[in-house]
Parts: sequence; structure tokens; C-alpha cells
Amino acid sequence: MNEGLGIRLDVQMFGGLAISYEGRNVSVGKNKGAKYIQLLELVWLAGENGITKEQLINTLYEREEQSNLNNSFNNLIYQMHKQLKSSTLPDYEYIVNKDGIFHVDENVEVVTDAGSFEAAVRNARLCGDTTEGILFYKQAVELYKAELLPELSTQEWVIIKSVQLQKMYAECVVALGNYYEKKKDYNAMYRVYKKAAQLYPDDEWQVGEINALIGMESYDEAYAIYDETVRYYTDELGITPSSDLMECYEKMSRQITNTPGKILKIRDDIIERRDSAKADEGRAYDCSYPSFIDAYHILSRNMERSGQSVYMMLLTLVDYEGKQITNQTKLETKAKLLQKAIALTLRQGDTYCKYSASQFLLLLVGTNKESCKIVYRRVLNKYKVLAGPRAELEYSVVSLAELPQSLSEAK
Repeated sequence: MNEGLGIRLDVQMFGGLAISYEGRNVSVGKNKGAKYIQLLELVWLAGENGITKEQLINTLYEREEQSNLNNSFNNLIYQMHKQLKSSTLPDYEYIVNKDGIFHVDENVEVVTDAGSFEAAVRNARLCGDTTEGILFYKQAVELYKAELLPELSTQEWVIIKSVQLQKMYAECVVALGNYYEKKKDYNAMYRVYKKAAQLYPDDEWQVGEINALIGMESYDEAYAIYDETVRYYTDELGITPSSDLMECYEKMSRQITNTPGKILKIRDDIIERRDSAKADEGRAYDCSYPSFIDAYHILSRNMERSGQSVYMMLLTLVDYEGKQITNQTKLETKAKLLQKAIALTLRQGDTYCKYSASQFLLLLVGTNKESCKIVYRRVLNKYKVLAGPRAELEYSVVSLAELPQSLSEAK
């Protein structure tokens, strides 16, 4: 066994385990979920402090019942050394036990991206609100490329560690985003938030992305991301846009209103949008919730002038007993079928949007309360054709004339 010579291993953990030695990738086994590999990862992540034998046993054998865990653990250590010796790595211990605490072999330098990330964040905190602190946050963001060890994403210890690292990453994004916004470096701000939004689309990093694009006066791109985000939240997550997203919409509307444009460019934009919507010609307008609110305001004003009646209908998915559908997969499937039924039933002048995972809002032009019942029956019948005879809906209607001037007041 080599002693005193010293080697360095570069270990990637973000996005999946990858071990590099002298510039080449090294495999220590085909099964990345094997316990001996998890043992190595736990010791590497523990860093200089090491990790106790008891902690390792409790983590690796948490859900298993074995008569002699000490023997199982010792066999695991033996298996780990055997696998390392059969690899192309030099002959070292790699992991050593010092008074019940497991450390990396002092002859082996292990540099992990996760460990370097944590060190960069700690250094940034120590530096405080300084240029040096920002440089450490930048270094941390560059290191954080993906989730920690996705091949072990169901392991409890990986979940706990991933949440901890994700919170640290969020800290970096906020710090850099605020810094670049103050500097009016909207390109850098955009890159930071775009990466965060790609990694965690459910965490509303798109708000920062949109604000950066507004700062760059890239309003078309900002609106495209906004629209895509709203649809993702309503269609995929089944939730309505947050106040922060709605604020982005208001900000975009104000900026676009206050920005002079050339008539030919405006004409081309309208033609482009019209051409992209040709597939839906002859059908009702399917829009996002914020666009639905705009349509509500426009129809309310036109209604006062023209005298034409407009009703708003809320359709809610329920099971055949009239109860809420709790199975998310079934709910998602039925929501898509209801959306299709609405699109095939409503007239061209009507408007609709998905309001929540189980609800759709409809604006029906030139109708009365009795006509709304007919519309509901037509949608329900079409929905039953698509989803089956046991499919059911609940509905309620209200005239726009009875509503306050703002939907927010009606909440």
C-alpha cells in the first residue's frame, strides 16, 4: 500500500456521481446506489469533521432489520476496499477509522463540488455585503449545476442534504440577483434567475427572470416567459398566479404602454400573433388567468355601452358522487378532457381559462341565465363523451352586471 505519496480525487455529486483521477473518469462500481458507494459519499460530504460509525450505520441501515449491524457494516467496509482495489485507482485506504470517526485517508485529497459549494457560501457569509462576498456567491452558483446525487433521490439522507443545499443555492440567487439589479446589470441578473428557474421551476424564480428582461426592455420575451409560467402554474401545478407574478404583469403592461413603437413593427407583431392563433380560429379564446381578468374588464365596459349581457361561469370537476377528486393523476387527466370539451363547445366570442387544478372560468357573451344552463349541459355532455358516462361537473354562474368592477374585490 502506498504511503505519503498523496493523490487527488475530483468528485462530482451535483447531477450524479462522477469520480475523476488525473483527468480521467474512474468507475468504482456499476451500481451507483450500492451501499459501499453511499458510504464513500457520506464520508466525502462530511469533510474535515468526519462522520461517526454510529451515524453511518443509522443512515445506511435505517429501514433494515438485521441481527448484527456491526458485522454488516464491517462487511460493507471490506466490500468497499475490495471494489476500490479492483478499480484503476492507486492502492490507498481512502477511508480510515480514527477513534470511531471515519475520515478521508490523509494521503488522499478529495475535492467534491458539493463541498466546494458549501465552502464558497460560508465564505460569502463571512465577507458580508462586499465585492469579495459577491465573488464567492458567483463561485457557488457556478458549482451548483443540478440536484445532488439524483440516482439516490429517494434516500432520506440525500433528500435532507439536498434540501439544505437548495436553501443555500436560493441564498446565492437572491444575493446575486439583488446585486446585479442595483448595478443595472440586467444581462447578468437574467442569467442567474434563468438558471434558477430551469433548476426549480416551481419556486417562482421566473419573477426575477421577467424583471431582468423588463430592465433590458425585452418586453416580448418577458411576456412570453410570463405567459409560459402562468400556464405551467395553472395547468401543471393547479394553482393561480402569485401576487409577485401578477405584479410583473402590471409592470409589463405599464412599460409597454409607455414605450413608443413604430407602427410597422406593431403591425408585424399583431400579424405574427394572429398567424400563431389560426389553429384556434372559430373557437373560444383559451387564455391565462391574468388575460381572463383583462377580458373581464373589457367586456364589463363594453357591456355598459352596448347593453349586451355577459355571464361568468365556474365549472368544477367532481366525481360521480359529487365529491372532490383527490387522485392527482386522475384529476390531471380529467382536467385536460374538460378543457377539450370546453374548447369544442363554446362559441368564438367566448373566453375561458383554467383557474385551478379542478376549475375553469368561462365568460359567455350575449347570454342569459337560462342560456347558461344550456351551455353547461352542452359542456357536460361533451365531457361525458370524452371522459365516460360517470363524469360529472358542478357549475355556478353570475352576471357581470352583478359583479364589482374588480375581480379582486369579489374575492
